Amino acid sequence: MKFNKDRNWLTKRAEQEDRHFISVGGLISRIDPEWQADVSSMPNVETTKTAFVRLLQLARRERRLSLEQLAQKADVDLGELVKIESDESFKPTPRTIHQLAEFLKLPAKKLMALAGLLKIKDFGLQQASVRFAARSEPVEDVSPEEHAAFEEYVKFLNEQ
Repeated sequence: MKFNKDRNWLTKRAEQEDRHFISVGGLISRIDPEWQADVSSMPNVETTKTAFVRLLQLARRERRLSLEQLAQKADVDLGELVKIESDESFKPTPRTIHQLAEFLKLPAKKLMALAGLLKIKDFGLQQASVRFAARSEPVEDVSPEEHAAFEEYVKFLNEQ
């Protein structure tokens, strides 16, 4: 079988595939070093795990559910839910992800990828995960004590 190695043709095909890393994406990364560098700068698993954890936390809070209530409603182990929300390096079981996906009415495959159980091949999903993780960080008022500590530290850092 012969492969078309024309850079323009491959780039056009990769864009049609929405930069998913299948067939054409793999070929172009081998013949175009610039595109390869683009691939290496993609968000890593930790970023998608952060998005996964925040998604669960916000979905739970939006429904005004405690961890215990969510575990009961989604029919998942409470201990596992606690680990998911408190330890980003924890890998949940596929069953738990399927149950959560069903309860939240979200695609199980995408949740499995966000949880680190599947390799993410969708550049758009990774980018959206990074944006969500950044935007979902709580923004709270700084206490007077925190403000004073911050100002003092910044002053120290700026000293010559």
